[in-house]
Amino acid sequence: MEAMQTLPIPVNSVPNLKSRMLRAAGWLFAGNLSAQVLRLASSLILTRLLVPEAFGLMAAVSTLYFGLLMFSDLGIWQSVVRSRRGDDPRFLGTAWTMQILRGVVLALGVLSLALLVRFGATQNWFADGTVYADPLLPWLMAAFAVCALIQGFESMQLATAQRDMAARPMVRLELVTQLATIAITILVAWVTRSVWALLAGTLAGAFLKTALSYTMLPGRRVRPCWDTASAHEIIGFGKWIFISSIIGFLALQGEKLILGGLLGVAAFGVFSIASNLFAAVVALYSTLNGRVIFTSLSLVLNQEDRPALVRVYTRMQQLADLVLGLLSGLLLMAGHWIVTLLYDARYADAGWMLQCLGLGLLAMRHQVLEQLMFALGQPGWVTANNALRTLGLAVLVPAGFALAGAQGALWGVVASQFASWPLSLYFKHREGLLNGSTERWWPVGIALGVGAGWSVDSILAWLL
Repeated sequence: MEAMQTLPIPVNSVPNLKSRMLRAAGWLFAGNLSAQVLRLASSLILTRLLVPEAFGLMAAVSTLYFGLLMFSDLGIWQSVVRSRRGDDPRFLGTAWTMQILRGVVLALGVLSLALLVRFGATQNWFADGTVYADPLLPWLMAAFAVCALIQGFESMQLATAQRDMAARPMVRLELVTQLATIAITILVAWVTRSVWALLAGTLAGAFLKTALSYTMLPGRRVRPCWDTASAHEIIGFGKWIFISSIIGFLALQGEKLILGGLLGVAAFGVFSIASNLFAAVVALYSTLNGRVIFTSLSLVLNQEDRPALVRVYTRMQQLADLVLGLLSGLLLMAGHWIVTLLYDARYADAGWMLQCLGLGLLAMRHQVLEQLMFALGQPGWVTANNALRTLGLAVLVPAGFALAGAQGALWGVVASQFASWPLSLYFKHREGLLNGSTERWWPVGIALGVGAGWSVDSILAWLL
């Protein structure tokens, strides 16, 4: 077994790490839960004001835009969190300069992609009736270039707040932004009844978040500058984030890219509703995973205390396995009731889609391990994991669609998410982390979830 590598961040002590973790996790969980409730309420209103096609188009635009974000990810925030110079004004100023330049390049990339989609539609590259053939899509994409420019000017106080686990002000910022976004979106949707309402809310939210990032978060402001040593450090770490983010996007969002060329606009809009409901569950876990677990593992790792690192990782993995297994079983058995009870008949197919996607929650258990890989300075392993998931999507989704239509494609999406398990298990074995303590809780969690889901399904079927 190879010895674990440590981050080059000389920290003498990590005071009250457990209490800081719990406090940050509590605020982030409460904030994300509130955000998901608001998002669900917004979805219930908007699905009654807009047609499924609007959600299909917006889902396609968001996916393509998110893809460009990932394709330009330099790991700037992660570099601030993990670097021993993360509080240095010149390091932060250089990071901000790189972020602004990235925003400009990203905006140009969005415009270029919009022109490419428009050209492809005129040349009949896409099947009639599919999402990519819709004439509105390129115009919606072009408008997102403004969003890219706005986000490029977000304050570096967002990154330093994450480094310091300042969860409370970050949660307040996110909730204020979301409330404003929802209000504007619903107002414009009520007036126009068009997909442009979704775009208007997105742009307004991006502008407000950028503006408030300078006033609602702790930390001193910095000015854009350029320090070659800082840039080399960011790029040196960020090159792995860049590669991992590209493949990670394809692994996590690739099904939307593929389904956009297979499904009609309305069917893709129904899928986007199921995907958003699933994402609401995922967001609660992913926020804690990325903002608390990564930071906590990094801080423990700096102490060069192998037993403490193993203890922290094991406890986090056990908790994640129990929660993910329970939620996965619940959605698999009773997820369709969420759609039945909340949405009208136009979105009924989102029910079985959510059930399929629910099983994929279990595949996410190794995200805790992937945060450890990042903290150890070994992001290449995360890249390899994402590559396996991407390969699974490329093979299994089209094959599933050919065999069983939309249902086969959805089961292909789920199966592909488990493609990285063998490599993750090997990494655990390599680092001496593969044992009963880290593997025994996920079967318990899913068994409890299936039992609870079956009970809920039976009771609701009897009552309704």
